[in-house]
Amino acid sequence: MNDAPAQRAPKRRRRPPPIRRHAGRSTPFTVRQRGVALLMVLAAVSLLYVLAEQSRSEVEVYSLSAFAARDQLIAEYQAKSAVNLSRVVLHAEPTIRRAIAPILTPLMALMGRGLSAPPQIPIWEQADLIIGPFRGAEGGSSLGQLANVNFDEAKNLGGLTGLDSVRIIDEDSKINVNTLVRSSVAAIFTARQFQGLVANPELNPFFTERDSDGQFTDRPVLFGAIVDYIDWDDSAFDVNLLNTNAAQTGSTGAEDGFFYNSLRPSYRRRNAPLDSVEELRLIRGLADDDLWSRIIDPDPGNPTRRTVTVWGQGGVNVNTANAQTLLALICAFAVQAPQCNDATQASQFITSITMVQALTLSMGIPLFNSPQGFVATLQGRPPLGPMLQQLGLQPFTIPDSGALERNIAVESKVFSVYAEATVGTAHTRVHAVIDMRAQPALPSTFLRASGATLAPTGTGSLGVVAAGGGTIIHWRED
Repeated sequence: MNDAPAQRAPKRRRRPPPIRRHAGRSTPFTVRQRGVALLMVLAAVSLLYVLAEQSRSEVEVYSLSAFAARDQLIAEYQAKSAVNLSRVVLHAEPTIRRAIAPILTPLMALMGRGLSAPPQIPIWEQADLIIGPFRGAEGGSSLGQLANVNFDEAKNLGGLTGLDSVRIIDEDSKINVNTLVRSSVAAIFTARQFQGLVANPELNPFFTERDSDGQFTDRPVLFGAIVDYIDWDDSAFDVNLLNTNAAQTGSTGAEDGFFYNSLRPSYRRRNAPLDSVEELRLIRGLADDDLWSRIIDPDPGNPTRRTVTVWGQGGVNVNTANAQTLLALICAFAVQAPQCNDATQASQFITSITMVQALTLSMGIPLFNSPQGFVATLQGRPPLGPMLQQLGLQPFTIPDSGALERNIAVESKVFSVYAEATVGTAHTRVHAVIDMRAQPALPSTFLRASGATLAPTGTGSLGVVAAGGGTIIHWRED
């Protein structure tokens, strides 16, 4: 018998019970769960990126809008500043005239004008040059060389860096259609000027064929349509008065409303002064673009060539009117003038007058001191009549010279100022019409409330505000 203790068998470790897996449930911390977390992180990052990009875009849009608004405001006020500087230039014309009178008087004496003081000088033709120092160093240098003035040490200049151009247009050098509302006699005179404007035989096709409105509008119908559209009454204008004594008045009955009622859309006559030249297109016969460019506005980009206006003091300034306007004015009162009935003669007149004006107006020398001097020149009388005959211009026969003189002026008082400014991407264009005449100071208006200095007046008068920088009678901003 063995006394040694019996050896125990080694204990076997019990295996853990198997983990029961339920269908559709994954084990924790598996690879699949780590992928879902990554997708959530990427989605969150993408969303944050979209939000950040949207915020950045909004900030950029708001910044660009703020910059555009800033540039637009600067451009607007630079154009307005140019208008005010133009008013200063116009107001300074008498002072400039007195300063250069010793230079102009001998030149005018050589032309046979004597030693009389020069009339109004068209300094507005050089407005862009005069305002140059306010635009920058280059503009100041150009004016400084001309006037022998050094602008290098001048202060507060050169601020209008975005100013493109400034043009001052003499509205009194054009035919003013609004004068026909003054009286029946004024209507006849205005219609006569339109008669001279379309007297060229080359315009016959426009009055013998259908116009853009589908109507036949000959010259007499056009004259009557213009007067009837603007005058106050409802009586048709008698075009026969254009060939008779202007002191007579007459009518052919009530105005015909069929034409304007037949248009689509239809409209009524204005029967009041026009506010803009473009309103003339509403008148029967003037809607044709080709006729419009021949007799009203040959070059829309150059207002100097426009022959008609709705602003002005009444008479045409013969010192500054272009050759076409002068021919229209003369033909309204001349009798059997070849320049009015022959296209070749008309072209020669326009060419010769344009050449003379290029030599005189460029030097600031007006040709006429009075309406009587202009009429005397047309009739071939000295001092300027013989000079025009040497250029091949035949004298005109004017039976009623007094009527022509009443429609003539030698000084201008109403001007259009066109100012354009560009700053960045912003562009502003301002058209202002300035009346340099003294204005009546009506009670309870801003004229009296502003404390403007009134000229001495007699008993019963309203008083007059000094002209100063003129009165703005029209304003358009684009």
